[in-house]
Amino acid sequence: MKSLRAFHEWMFSYGNPTTLGLFRAVFCAIVFINLAMVAIDFNSWYTETGYVPTALLERWGGGVVRFNLQQHVTNSNVTAVFYGLTMLAALLTSLGLYTRVASIALLVGITTLHHRCPDILHSGDTLVRAMLLYVAVAPSGAALSLDRLFAVRRGAAPAQPPDVSLWPQRMMQVQIAIVYLTTVWHKSFGDWWLNGTATWYPQQLDEFDRFPVPHFFDQQPMIAVTTYGTLLVELALGTLVFAKPLRKWVLLAGVLLHAGIEYRMNIPLFSLITVATYMVFYEGRETAEWLRMVVAKYRPLRSIVHGKEVATDP
Repeated sequence: MKSLRAFHEWMFSYGNPTTLGLFRAVFCAIVFINLAMVAIDFNSWYTETGYVPTALLERWGGGVVRFNLQQHVTNSNVTAVFYGLTMLAALLTSLGLYTRVASIALLVGITTLHHRCPDILHSGDTLVRAMLLYVAVAPSGAALSLDRLFAVRRGAAPAQPPDVSLWPQRMMQVQIAIVYLTTVWHKSFGDWWLNGTATWYPQQLDEFDRFPVPHFFDQQPMIAVTTYGTLLVELALGTLVFAKPLRKWVLLAGVLLHAGIEYRMNIPLFSLITVATYMVFYEGRETAEWLRMVVAKYRPLRSIVHGKEVATDP
């Protein structure tokens, strides 16, 4: 029972909201960039003259009901307006302006667009939907937001952000751990992962090629090193990351893993999306202290971080 009480205290504790605010700002900025990149080929993916007209989408869905406000919309102008509004919601959420309304609108918009054209999605996009749900229900605008900045200047909010319930941040942490644990679980049933050859195969797919690597990366024993190393890092990110003395090193290993994927493979924003979630493993007070050091010499940023102008030590 002692362990259960400890888990309850951890899960439903109150604390500094700075991590939630920073995550909201960075993650939703990435979502905005992702939408802007896809918008370049909007006609190809979201119109009746493109690759995925609604009739094809309905056959692809096989009768499975999915949340999609564009389910039977064939007018590309309507879809374009909806797409633009979703981009606006991503921008507003990142800035922390009308945060609650904007974050809910962003979740609805992203879910609809993903279900409108699932053929261009990767697992990072699935993670985006999950994390946006937590952003929408969390007090995401309680720190590092224009909402808070304006409230402080009106005298409607205290100079320092009050503690908030951290259960949405804890759910984010659990979500990331589940992602990595289930990944290791499924890979453990694959012969290529068990015999140390799995990482060779995606490197031979020309459509994923990005930047060249030394030839020995495609040879044993390096293939075994990268195969088993991937499994170990992913297992650590699902377990050891919760041990504070090991957290920094586990997250660093995850960053290096995804940096390698980002360099070698053309999977747009996948690694950036994943690595951005790592910040939720830090407590708000830790993030706040780091931000104070970063912006200590830049007065305009201090007003956003602290909610007011703060005099610096001479």
